[in-house]
Amino acid sequence: MCLSRKLVAKSFFIFLFLLISCPGKADSIPTRAIQPLMELGGQTSDLLALPSDVAVDARYIYVVDGGNHRVVVFDHNGRYRFQIGGPGEAEGQFSSPVGITAGNGEIYVADTGNHRIQIFSQTGNFISSIVMHDGGKPARPIDITVNHNGKELYITGNRNHKVMVFSRQGNLLREWGSNGSNRGQFRYPASATLLADGRLAVVDVLNTRVQVFNPGGDLSLVVGDWGVLPGQFFRPKGVAVDSAGRFYVSDSYMNLIQVFADSGEFLYVLGSEDGMPWRFDTPTGIALDTQDRLYVVEMLKNQVSVFEISP
Repeated sequence: MCLSRKLVAKSFFIFLFLLISCPGKADSIPTRAIQPLMELGGQTSDLLALPSDVAVDARYIYVVDGGNHRVVVFDHNGRYRFQIGGPGEAEGQFSSPVGITAGNGEIYVADTGNHRIQIFSQTGNFISSIVMHDGGKPARPIDITVNHNGKELYITGNRNHKVMVFSRQGNLLREWGSNGSNRGQFRYPASATLLADGRLAVVDVLNTRVQVFNPGGDLSLVVGDWGVLPGQFFRPKGVAVDSAGRFYVSDSYMNLIQVFADSGEFLYVLGSEDGMPWRFDTPTGIALDTQDRLYVVEMLKNQVSVFEISP
């Protein structure tokens, strides 16, 4: 299996090279250049260990440092400021956290191993927690995003293959999804983000797509499908939406980030100035700030890379 996956990946990059270097024989794959701005952590640092997700607000950059069971906080110049939590089960501690979001002046963390969502102030003070459950059994949250008034929390459940919507007080309001490959079903949903119009985009990992839902759970749009060609995914992990409504989707196995129109149409691959696709190192969670700067968690590189996107 590993050998076949390596061959698929190798074939994909050969295909990319041929398309880009032989424009007379085929249309080149469109790319958009990105400019590196800074790196947080990195292989030569022991600051991060297997980071998985990143969130940004006007004050700080928050990185889920799953290997160290904490959240590491940086300022917008890339300087380390403080950490939130550490290993454990008490309030403010974590067990293998995965997802994070920032909104309404608060930080929300999917404390996956402890089957709960924890809520903190921007400065890391514990506020409250919500225990995740599904039919009386513990649920395993992977990511969380919050609606614009802070009253509804949208949480992806990895093992129950659902989106669960909780109130700020911890009451289950509604849920949708089940284990399967039909539209509206999931096979290990992961990252989630809200669009400006209130719809929810969810990375459906093993079904290799992003599904977009109306707030009530009705399917609105499907982005991508399985494959190794432009517009397709092999192992999608992160999703973010820019100010123009474009979807950015990371592929942790193909080491690419692809961009799609708000209609779901493939637009381009993020690349370098020479027109080649930018090779990330196991990109997982991604985020965009209000200036459309891109933050990419490169998990096996133990860093978050920050880019400016060319207009």
